[in-house]
Amino acid sequence: MQVTVQEVFNLNEGLEDIVHKELPIGVAFKIQRNMREVEKEYKITQDLRSKLINKYKEKDLANGKVKLKKDKLEDFYQELNELLDQTVNINVQKINVNELHSIKVTPKTLGLIHTILFEGDEEQ
Repeated sequence: MQVTVQEVFNLNEGLEDIVHKELPIGVAFKIQRNMREVEKEYKITQDLRSKLINKYKEKDLANGKVKLKKDKLEDFYQELNELLDQTVNINVQKINVNELHSIKVTPKTLGLIHTILFEGDEEQ
């Protein structure tokens, strides 16, 4: 499946939430397998994102955040958006939304993983 780097970040966050829920074994297997595949791309893109932040960082703040150089913010966001718009191929299985009926999931989580969800009888 071809997705953007932004979708990789979203999938990672959404699957991270679901992976801690108790699910039927078949669904749990799909979720765990998808998580492994997404994590591969996530680690690569997170490293690139960190390098980009370090490139434009003015200083580290006490709370673990960083302050970016004010005169370079436009350049930073341009490069960050370019990274987030890149497409990658990940080998994930789509999940029928009905397979998640046994757990409580927030609308936010569903929004984060919508690219791997489908409804009905057939995978789209």
